[in-house]
Amino acid sequence: MKNNILLADDDAGIRFVLSKYLTRAGFAVKATDNPQTLMKWAKAGEGDVILTDVHMGAEDIFEFVPELKSARPDLPIIVISANTRMVTALKSRQTRVFEYIPKPFDLPDLQKTIERALDNQIATQTLHKPAPDQMIGKSKAMQPVFRAISDYASANIPVFIWGDVGVGKNLAAQCIHDSGTRADLEYLHFDSKTPKGEILDKLDRGDLFVDRIHELSKPDQTVLLEIMEHNERCSLKQQFRVIVASDLPFEALRQQPNLRADLLSHFMGGQIYLPPLRERTQDIKDLALYFFSQVRPAGPRTILKDGLARLKAHKWPGNVRELRSLMQVLALQFSDQAVGADIIDQMLQSRETQQHQKGHIVNIETACIELLQQVYLGKTDLLDPRLSPYEQALQWFEKPIFAEALRLTEGNNSKAANLLGIHRNTLRTKLRNFSN
Repeated sequence: MKNNILLADDDAGIRFVLSKYLTRAGFAVKATDNPQTLMKWAKAGEGDVILTDVHMGAEDIFEFVPELKSARPDLPIIVISANTRMVTALKSRQTRVFEYIPKPFDLPDLQKTIERALDNQIATQTLHKPAPDQMIGKSKAMQPVFRAISDYASANIPVFIWGDVGVGKNLAAQCIHDSGTRADLEYLHFDSKTPKGEILDKLDRGDLFVDRIHELSKPDQTVLLEIMEHNERCSLKQQFRVIVASDLPFEALRQQPNLRADLLSHFMGGQIYLPPLRERTQDIKDLALYFFSQVRPAGPRTILKDGLARLKAHKWPGNVRELRSLMQVLALQFSDQAVGADIIDQMLQSRETQQHQKGHIVNIETACIELLQQVYLGKTDLLDPRLSPYEQALQWFEKPIFAEALRLTEGNNSKAANLLGIHRNTLRTKLRNFSN
């Protein structure tokens, strides 16, 4: 399918030359001599790139650019002009025009600029498509993330993604795969239960995603290392890429005694830090409305000013994952089209009630201290003699947490691990320790 160029220039000779050249280069060209027609076409959804002169008669194209960007934010605009080069270049930057090209220009260079604009448009649309929830964002904190994803998408180096639980590391990894040259190849999650040969056969130059690298068991690390070493022996054209995610920064991983240094050396490459939601509160409204739409696609939703302020004031320890859960439950329980602070407070308080069992709230920290004091003074038989007080305290917390997760998932280890936000191997190790 040919890409459609919307050309606007009041010089008939330039329109003729550009139309002929771009048509021969494989583009479809639609030309006009005025900005009003250009606006009409663009608003109707036509065109993949706009190529326009600055002055057409008494009109200045920069008077129309804000409306164009509002109607078609991802539509690249290339400005060509013979006059006021410095002023035009400055205006181009201020109005987020893709490129400014002074006249006279070289036709092959113009073609390359158009091709770059089309490539950039595809990458931008891929990065901002709504399917990856955490990739929704206009905040300043998210711009380095989008740039890094764009930079690494088609690169052949490993990519390391890190950030707090719930920020969307797995979605960022998927976005890197989907927006790069490997998009049509395999995207495989590392699972040590899958035979090594099967993993290598399936990957075939695709992407291998290793989640929560800091929790991999020693045997799993050995399997993964063997896969990475096999990949290293292949020619560059036959190698797959590895994308790794962790709650810890790379330097902190190096300090983990349970992680093999020779394995970590295979993951040195590009790094992407995903900020917590509290550092990108500007994105909360867009994210919340999107989560509403997942549950109730029909009908608009509005978050009132006081409601938005309440959402921004919340600490969001569970990050975007917590916001998604809250908004989706809210969409099911409330039919109000306008969501205010009263509804949001009601939801947050309800969750706090469930978490703390209102009326029987226990100060966990105080209770733990009291138990440990009894242990230190030898006044309780609750301590397992095989465990240190520290290990015993961890078990007091962990046993009911894991037991409840397994109860809710009817004993399914994989589902329980997902519910807890941990790797299933970590769950298995803990359960084995509890049974010993």
